[in-house]
Amino acid sequence: MQKTVSIITAVLILVCFSSVSAHADRKTMEGFMLGTGVAILGAAIIHGINKGSQQQYASSYSTHNGHNYAEYRYGHRNKHHRKYRHHRPSGHWELEKRWIEPVYEAKWNPGHYNRRGEWIDGRYEKFIVAKGCWQENKVWVWH
Repeated sequence: MQKTVSIITAVLILVCFSSVSAHADRKTMEGFMLGTGVAILGAAIIHGINKGSQQQYASSYSTHNGHNYAEYRYGHRNKHHRKYRHHRPSGHWELEKRWIEPVYEAKWNPGHYNRRGEWIDGRYEKFIVAKGCWQENKVWVWH
């Protein structure tokens, strides 16, 4: 399907460019627009042709919680396979709360007068950069 669409598009472009001559000067944007359109369409055609040539295989395994389980679509063909089905892992998820400490930064506060007119000496003071908070993490607990 993709090859036929790309071939039809290529033929239409060839017919359009061979039948009508477009006048594109340096002073106009026609040349730029024609060139850009041809480049985009050509890249799409080449990408469509190259992408169609790769073989793609469907996976017969599904992933659930990080574990691979065989799908049982073809269980009727192999009786031995049906006997040893995979069971769900034993365990459950629990939420673990952890306190993240606040982050402070020490900065120099130079000497100055306060609102009452009293002199306060310069010193290092701690300023908060990030507030402390609780963080919840999901943890798998095995039975």
